[in-house]
Amino acid sequence: MKKAITKIKMSLTHNVGIKIVAVIIATLVWLMVINISDPEKTIVIYGVPVTVTDEETITDMGMVYIIESGRYVNITVSGKRSVVGKLSTSDFEARASLKELSKVNSIPIDISAKRNSLARKVTIEKQSVQTLMVDIEEVQKQNFDIEVEFGGSAAAGYVAGEYTLSKSSVNVKAPTSVLDRISKVVAECELDGASAEFSKKCKLVLYDKHGRTIKNNNITLSTKKVLVSVEVSKEKEVPVEVVNVGTPATGYQVEKVELSQKTVKLVGDRNALNTVSSIVIDKAIDISNQKKNYSKVIDLNKFVPTGVTINGNHEVKIDIEIKPLEKKTFTLKSSEIKINNKGDKSVKIKDDIKVSLQGEKEVINKISKNSISASIDVDKLDIGTSKVPVDINVPDGTTLLKDVTVSVEIS
Repeated sequence: MKKAITKIKMSLTHNVGIKIVAVIIATLVWLMVINISDPEKTIVIYGVPVTVTDEETITDMGMVYIIESGRYVNITVSGKRSVVGKLSTSDFEARASLKELSKVNSIPIDISAKRNSLARKVTIEKQSVQTLMVDIEEVQKQNFDIEVEFGGSAAAGYVAGEYTLSKSSVNVKAPTSVLDRISKVVAECELDGASAEFSKKCKLVLYDKHGRTIKNNNITLSTKKVLVSVEVSKEKEVPVEVVNVGTPATGYQVEKVELSQKTVKLVGDRNALNTVSSIVIDKAIDISNQKKNYSKVIDLNKFVPTGVTINGNHEVKIDIEIKPLEKKTFTLKSSEIKINNKGDKSVKIKDDIKVSLQGEKEVINKISKNSISASIDVDKLDIGTSKVPVDINVPDGTTLLKDVTVSVEIS
């Protein structure tokens, strides 16, 4: 066995150089034979574009077509190796004539070589797609108002104001399905740091209801641009103030007043703006009888001077938080009640008294029993026991919740 393996190795390694030369010569001979015989070969050419012809067949009827499928075709071609080896998509053409449109909106695709000389040398064996599928739609016209949207920013301290258009509307000619998608037509105008009035031609762009641009080769606009003249005004930001909030129901207080926007931006003539330092809501806000939180929306335009306008939201929501007043009760001993007009009477106050006060939290928290004084008048009392009203002197900012009486014995 070992001798056999040794003989094989010797035969493979003996005269290696001669053997390599022999392989090379054999390969060259094979290539020469192939080139001389030039055998048949089949290849696939991918992505031959389909050209639609005779479009006037439907356009003359006010219709358009939209390709649904079959836009590109792959073809299998056979021929001499020397010919097919050099072929590409540019050597073939695929045509679909609208004259041959069927009832199911399909058109036969005809594929041929572009040169007659090539057509005689190759054969188109098969194609991946036989028909072009199209959708036929009616073309209609519709007028749309033109809106203006500004891009970029004006110069610092300035803002785009009123504008005028050379045309207020545009006529759009397009397939019905496209017209149905159009939500608005916008003239897109760049501010480019403007600080003074300017005019420029702005491109019209179509948008659907989702804010996406609509592009279609079958759309025709009566005008593609409009002249937009824009006023550029000085801008000033000022605070919003509320100065006249009413009083809620008895026993309740205004805890807090908040605004949905604390400042607004004003635009207008420089001199007019210089006279405005704030927007003051001075009209009384009636919250009488209110025991719960109260909200009101106010139009700030009513409080803006002539020659000045609000840039942006001109409504402010006022939220008024209403809470019950704070309550606190103090106990005064009978000995702490002063007796007036006692004379020579023997007077005895039989009970201690409770004094309940109400007021704002900050005021109530600062009050102690020493802040309260109480007294009774016994001038007109006869001998015996009587109920006498107590005169309570309370601190400023508080009210007595209920009247106080005390039993008095005179002997």
